[in-house]
Amino acid sequence: MNIPEVTSTERAFEGKTIAVRVDALREPDGRTYTREIVEYGTAVVLVPVADDGRLLMVRQYRHATGKWLLELPAGGVDDRDTSPEEAAQRELREETGHRGTLARIGGMFLAPGYSEEYQHIYTATDLAEDALEADEDENLVLERVTLDDALRFVDEGVICDAKSIAALLMHLRHTDRC
Repeated sequence: MNIPEVTSTERAFEGKTIAVRVDALREPDGRTYTREIVEYGTAVVLVPVADDGRLLMVRQYRHATGKWLLELPAGGVDDRDTSPEEAAQRELREETGHRGTLARIGGMFLAPGYSEEYQHIYTATDLAEDALEADEDENLVLERVTLDDALRFVDEGVICDAKSIAALLMHLRHTDRC
């Protein structure tokens, strides 16, 4: 399959967290079109599992939705010198107050129709308290949820963000419940 040629790129927006570019593309048959791409980079999502089997989740206000959402901890890798594993451990400490043993269970593009963001998915076990200060713009409430409750919350629309739903399904595939 042929990949279209990028004939030009224009930076439409440069923000603190994201950027938006507009790529002009040409197909091998000569057809042309543009695509708007949200640039975020690489992120990590964690499924922290406490010794009692409960998942550590965070409830936080998400302004784009106008709601408080129950989610798995996640965050950006931030720079090229930080590995996804380092970012995962940092986010685990910032958002749950724990460090743990990480195991990568998958990865995914968040929304490949308009974004290049790739998310690495990890489980975190052997949790021990080791908090880092949360980011200044984060207001998080830590909640401990059984896997059965988390799956029920997906069905009920309580957990409704794509990264948490996909990471829970990946986690489920790596447990002895399947």
